Amino acid sequence: MLAAVAAALPLARSVAAEEYILLSSAFSSGLNGAAYRTRVRLLNQGTTPVTVSARFFDQSSGTAHDAQPLVVKGRDQVSLENAIPTLFARQLGAYGPILFETTGPLVIGATVSNVNACQTGAASGQWLPAIPPEQAMLAGAIGQLIVSEKRDSGDRTNIVFVNPGKETATVTVKIHRGGSVAVLAVRTLEPLGPSGFRQLPLDAVEFPGLRGTTAENVWIEFSSDRPVLSYATVINNMSGDPYAVLAAPDDPPAAEDPDEVTYVLPGGVPLVLVRIRSGTFQMGSPAGEPGRVNMNELLHPVTLSSDYFIGKFEVTQAQWQAVMGSNPTWFPSCGGDCAVDRVSWDDVAGPGGFLERLRALLGEPRFRMPTEAEWERAARGGTQTRFFFGDALDSPDSCGLPSVREYMWTCEGGSPHPVGMKKPNPFGLYDVHGNVNEWVEDWFEPYASMSPQTDPKGPPTGTHKILRGGGTNASMSWSRSAFRYPYLRNAGPIWAGFRLARSR
Repeated sequence: MLAAVAAALPLARSVAAEEYILLSSAFSSGLNGAAYRTRVRLLNQGTTPVTVSARFFDQSSGTAHDAQPLVVKGRDQVSLENAIPTLFARQLGAYGPILFETTGPLVIGATVSNVNACQTGAASGQWLPAIPPEQAMLAGAIGQLIVSEKRDSGDRTNIVFVNPGKETATVTVKIHRGGSVAVLAVRTLEPLGPSGFRQLPLDAVEFPGLRGTTAENVWIEFSSDRPVLSYATVINNMSGDPYAVLAAPDDPPAAEDPDEVTYVLPGGVPLVLVRIRSGTFQMGSPAGEPGRVNMNELLHPVTLSSDYFIGKFEVTQAQWQAVMGSNPTWFPSCGGDCAVDRVSWDDVAGPGGFLERLRALLGEPRFRMPTEAEWERAARGGTQTRFFFGDALDSPDSCGLPSVREYMWTCEGGSPHPVGMKKPNPFGLYDVHGNVNEWVEDWFEPYASMSPQTDPKGPPTGTHKILRGGGTNASMSWSRSAFRYPYLRNAGPIWAGFRLARSR
């Protein structure tokens, strides 16, 4: 929205020699009577007068506003008290970045102050420099941050991202404690448009993996597909007193993997994997979810700290034949495009199994089974309903209505079916509900608690592995995203197949 406004309003100025961005300014109120005002100083250290044009991107209204050009004399300064109403005639509630374009070099800074600290009329605030847009970064880090679930004491943190460019930027944020590489939360933010601004609190609402976390040495690391500017504000909850921490540039991440990769097996058989992004999701099901019959699906937040790849389709008879030289199916007449069935966990992941032979065949050691958490995140496709296509509460749980069968094989009986015949989930995966049950890596155990987990892999040993996704002979409740079916690892039931995974 701001990009469109900015394009429609050419900035009235002389030919600019310099550009600076003040990442944040405010004329607004806050918690505990806080009243935020912005004082801008423009310092000309040279001897030649400099003309300044300014544009304010108001986040409260989604509009852009130009100031009348002003001149800063040589070896002089201009100080603008409460700059937002003074320069741009904006009302209380306005906040956002300011772009300055000048005909010569200036030192520009601002104090964003709470002029009613501790509700006494005392002033306290943070100083922010205006930054040249060319200092925007593809990756950065910010430390000395505080996370707390309290709002009546202690401190809280807001993080800010500004896109100074003319193309949309997508930013991914990872959060961890200082001195630790363990990731507390990961989130890819909504796209940030040209001249865009985004401020969000460092809390469990925006980053569910932070639930229950209180820490005073928290770091964020971010990466973006377009250069951005960033800083964080730590605010005392009682006084409203803020201080700013600017982002430092970090090494950009390695070149991006494609969103989809294809391997070719002997006989020209394709094997397609889809990239799943790191992130946090709710694993399991709520207590009242229809079809839930026990406590083995306890709902809890899970963070996957790294991207991974997973099969676009269930492994087929043709793919198994190409790798293993045989076909274990009960239904050979179904054809090579049908999901392979009657394979045990050991057939897939044990010595001499599919994975061992595939790795050797393609020279790719990263092939593996998905963990249970990876399978559920991929199957949900970003949803939290019983199925990726909704709760389907109007459909009989024994067998779905025709509308349900657009997405899944259920109560079809007979053999498994060719993969990819139903509609895909939002991540582009087919047959995550129904067709064949899918083995995952983990040993089975009931979920222990509702506490957040990062990269869970299940217990180190057990008696049963886990099947997911339900089969064509199963009721709908057994095909839900959260349903878990423990099964002996060395048994290959008719309806058992699998979906391949690969680490980045």
